[in-house]
Parts: sequence; C-alpha cells; structure tokens
Amino acid sequence: MQILKKSVKLAIEKTALKLFAARGYDNTTMAEIAAAAGVSTGNIYRYHANKEELLYAVIPESFVELCLQTLAGKVALVRGMSSQQVAGSKELRLGNEMLMQFILLHRHKILVLMRGCTGTRLVGFRNVVRQRIIESVHEHLVSLSESSHGCRNEPDQLLLTTLYDNLMNATTNILAADITEKQRKEAMARLLDYHLKGMAAIC
Repeated sequence: MQILKKSVKLAIEKTALKLFAARGYDNTTMAEIAAAAGVSTGNIYRYHANKEELLYAVIPESFVELCLQTLAGKVALVRGMSSQQVAGSKELRLGNEMLMQFILLHRHKILVLMRGCTGTRLVGFRNVVRQRIIESVHEHLVSLSESSHGCRNEPDQLLLTTLYDNLMNATTNILAADITEKQRKEAMARLLDYHLKGMAAIC
C-alpha cells in the first residue's frame, strides 16, 4: 500500500487555498488543484475525499470563530465611546492595527470566506460577520443615545446593513487586488478611516 506523504498533502492544501482565493471555491475543481499541485487527479482523492473536505482542511471552523473573536475584540476597545471620541483615539489605532494585521496575515482564507462556499458549512460566513457587526454597532449606538454622549440619530437596520455591505465589498476588493502588501495596508487604513468618518456623520 502506498504511503501518504505529508509534503504532498501540504502542497495540495497550500495550492487549494491559493486557487480558492483566486477563483472562488465554487469555480475551482479538484482536477485543477491536482494539476497546479503537481499530482494526478486520482492521487488527490487519496488525501482528501472531496472538495468540501479539502476546504475544511485549509479553513477549519476554528478559524471562523477566531475571525469573529477578532472582530469582537476591536468593538470592545471602543465600547462606550462616541464616534467623535473614537476618531483619533489610541483605542481606534490599536483596534485598526490589530484588525489589519489579522486580515493581511490570513488574506487568502478571508477572501475564500467572503466570496462564499456554496453547499458547505461555511457558506453563511459573510452574513454572520455582517450581522454580528451590525448587532454590536446598533447596541453601541443605542447605549450612546441613552447616555450623556447623546447620539443624534439612531441609524436603522437598513442603513447599517448598507454601510457594512459596502465596507465588506470594499475590503474584499482590496484583498483581491494585485498590489503590494504596503499598498494593501495603506488602502485598508484609508478605507477604515473613511468608514469611521461616515459613521460619525450619522451619529
């Protein structure tokens, strides 16, 4: 019986992640992954029974939970602060730097999740992230309206959904762009600054 090689398994998984990120999970086949990894189509199935199993190998559900925890950590840093107080604060700088480092470090995985994985347990990642953010922001704004900070307006769910859909689309475009890591980081920083100013304008 042929022994499975760890180096081959790792090559398959590394190649799969790159192709999933570049083409999308839905548009990538096992045959394409095998060819790019330098193994036969038949051999790839000895390491992973199907494409979905391969997806979970490169993006385990524990990573999804880590994403949600990282987002929650940023929100926690500015909890109780008005949009005007947040702007330029050390908490915001720390939160943005933490988030950008995480996103850039795991760029390929996040791209795959943001673009969708039809028919898998990860298909709803984008919606889950958006809803978690909206709930946190809405709760934050409500608390401000009831405090001395005095939030002028309480954005409705439709407005928040639109704002964060746009933010997530822009983030995905930046992650997918063929630019240097320095340019990517600068673009992300400008995007987050633009978003914060927009939030300050409505609250």
